[in-house]
Amino acid sequence: MGRKGFSTVRLLVCALLITVHCAQVKTVKAFELFDTEITDIENLLNAKQYADADSKALLLLEQALQQQQMSADTFSTLGALLQNASRFEVAKAIFNAALERYTSDGDLNKMALTLLQLATSERHLSNYTIALTYIRRAMSIAQIERNELLKAQLNLELGIIQQEQGEIETALEPLKQALSYFRENKMANQMSVTLLRIGEIYSLLNQATLAHTYYQDAFDSIQSTGSPKLLGTIKTRMGALALKSGTIKQAIKTINEGLALLLSTNDVGAIAEAKMLMGKALVENNDIAKGRELLQEAMKFASSSGQAKLMKEGRLALAQAYMKEQNFELALKEARTGTIDARLNRDIRGQLSFLSLQLSAFVSLGEFKKALDIQSVIQQLREVLLDSENKSAIEGLQAEIELVRQSRTLEKLEESKQLVLAQAEHENLQSTLFWSVSLAAMLLTFLVWGRYKQRQQTIILRREVRQQTLILQEKNEELKRAYRTLEEVSLRDPLTGLYNRHYLESQLPGEIRRSQFSAKQNPDDSKSKQDLLCLLIDIDHFKRINDDYGHIAGDKVLSVFANVLKEVFRQTDLIIRWGGEEFLVVCRHSNREELPELAERCREMVAHTPFDIGLEKPINITCSIGFSLLPPDKDDDFDSAWKRTFAVVDYALYATKLSGRNGWVGVIETLKTPRAHPTMLDTKFNFPGSRIATSFNNVASIKWPDSLDK
Repeated sequence: MGRKGFSTVRLLVCALLITVHCAQVKTVKAFELFDTEITDIENLLNAKQYADADSKALLLLEQALQQQQMSADTFSTLGALLQNASRFEVAKAIFNAALERYTSDGDLNKMALTLLQLATSERHLSNYTIALTYIRRAMSIAQIERNELLKAQLNLELGIIQQEQGEIETALEPLKQALSYFRENKMANQMSVTLLRIGEIYSLLNQATLAHTYYQDAFDSIQSTGSPKLLGTIKTRMGALALKSGTIKQAIKTINEGLALLLSTNDVGAIAEAKMLMGKALVENNDIAKGRELLQEAMKFASSSGQAKLMKEGRLALAQAYMKEQNFELALKEARTGTIDARLNRDIRGQLSFLSLQLSAFVSLGEFKKALDIQSVIQQLREVLLDSENKSAIEGLQAEIELVRQSRTLEKLEESKQLVLAQAEHENLQSTLFWSVSLAAMLLTFLVWGRYKQRQQTIILRREVRQQTLILQEKNEELKRAYRTLEEVSLRDPLTGLYNRHYLESQLPGEIRRSQFSAKQNPDDSKSKQDLLCLLIDIDHFKRINDDYGHIAGDKVLSVFANVLKEVFRQTDLIIRWGGEEFLVVCRHSNREELPELAERCREMVAHTPFDIGLEKPINITCSIGFSLLPPDKDDDFDSAWKRTFAVVDYALYATKLSGRNGWVGVIETLKTPRAHPTMLDTKFNFPGSRIATSFNNVASIKWPDSLDK
């Protein structure tokens, strides 16, 4: 190779090294940025600014998924941080991203640990079926990897899930397996948690002495080295046991000790549970006002973090407090809400508890007919509960009784045999042999007959169990279909297939917070896709269509109109049938400057679409549109933002109709500085000024309504 060729090679090698170095520097900077963001999220959680922490975490997740630079371990760290702060919904999204990365890397052990964390989040949200699915997947990996520690951790979580589902005795087996492993390997904290959970099971079984023994063992095993969080949790459970046993003063003292330990940890979830227990104890001690305040505080936290179980217990205690105050109307209100929530969560025991409170309230109010109706529902639910939970226990008890009875019969026969042999010895050897053979034959015959009868009974019992299982499976499938249908009906308009107001109310708060958060992060970025746009669309002269062609033709127009909107707007946009011939569209991840273009595209598409209503020729219709940035003022909170935005788009829609229809009027943005000649819209909504767009000649040609009632 010549000198020139060698120089060329050296040049290429140097360029390659520089490129690799630059890529590494860029990656390191990205990791440092993610670490800074995670620290900011942790600070927000410590300051109890949960909404901001959730928004920042979701924004960081979106950025990380787009850039593909955040490691799976970093995802897992962030998820654990949010889970420890009881932000379970956001933690699920982060853990799912970590699971996807671990799956791509083929790291089975970390996949299983992430599945365990997902199961814990779902369990706190009372999504037990999903949680059990994650546990089974993780257990399969633990079996393959022969990871005994992971098996013990999964058995602990499995026992907790089964306990919270009401499968009390079933939960003991996995918990005892976990306890055996933790005890053999001297893992004090894990052993203490497991002892605590076993104690809770015995408390539910009303075995107070045994429950207290397990609680005390859990406390003693970590008293000198354990974390304040775990020690505080154990103390509060001891207090709950004392409260259940009727020793109110002792309960208040013990729960207060546990709460003091928990307050030093800043574990908001455990603190809320302790406050809920203290509230119940204070109510029992007739300090109802203070107890009610603590219960409402715990319920507020449970609602914000999505913990249905804590919400149910708090609502139940609050209703009981109102009953104790003889405020039966408020007790009924809480009990009804609790019954609805329990029904949605398919919690039969919860429904029975709240219905029993309703029954007491109606009796106290003298409304005996309603009380009888409630009693009928309670009886039906009790029968369902007995059928689903106690059948196997009854069958097991029958088999055990039969076994004991047969054993006792055999003992009596053996005693008779010994007596006969003793008498025969005094007579002669021939008589002894005769009786021995006779008794042996009788015993053999009895054993064969008993085995035959037992086998026949087992076959009958199995057949009954199989039939009952099939019936229960059919009922469960019917319930699943009914719930799916109910959910679909409650969120969609049956005529057009579009979403309805209920769906918008569930989605809009998060979208407004996300948009406002993005706007605060990038206040001067006018070209970014961070805005929410709101358009209110009305079919012109729709009443004439119904009057001239009938309501069936009107329904066909609405269905075709909905399809036109689906073609105009994106799948990610929220298209809502607002009512009658009015439709509302919320465009996500958009720019405010797109509003006139979107409105004109919608108007033109409607005007040029033939509407087939069953006549020889299709008809043509037009529409009027009012639009606005959502919210017009980005500093508004959610309630005022939505009310103000809807009032603005409704006002703009009426202006379009007054100005001639088949057009659009709307607000692109509001201004900070006052205008010399404000429009009627600015005056009505107290805007310093606004940038208005219209399909008519100019803003001056718009005919503004005097009020929204026109």
